[in-house]
Amino acid sequence: MFLTKRRIIHALSYEIILLIVIALLLSYFFDLPLEVTGILGVVMALTSVIWNMLFNHLFEKFEKQRNLKRTVPVRILHAIGFEGGLMLATIPMIAYALNMGIWQAIVLDFSLTMGILVYTFIFQWCYDTIENHLNIERA
Repeated sequence: MFLTKRRIIHALSYEIILLIVIALLLSYFFDLPLEVTGILGVVMALTSVIWNMLFNHLFEKFEKQRNLKRTVPVRILHAIGFEGGLMLATIPMIAYALNMGIWQAIVLDFSLTMGILVYTFIFQWCYDTIENHLNIERA
């Protein structure tokens, strides 16, 4: 089954921890109320989920039309397309919510994206370690 209890726990824990970390860091570094950075984080997370569904649907159509195999270059194209499109949506949100110029928002969004890559690696490693320790079967 696509939505198992394990997958739901994984996705929710990933997003909730990420949201808390981003909201706290942005609040601290930009000296803004947690309400502002928290709402920005929620809006960005929702945007990411919606973009993920839309982009993956469109990318799969693109793969099928061109009869592409999921090689490393195709995966790189997918990652760049996904992150690039997401940044086009989130840069204006960041600029508006944090009251900054577009170039500052681009740098911040790129920095957040790079930080999220590191977070994703660490989260997966920890999650897998806990899962293996508890002997949870993968579905």
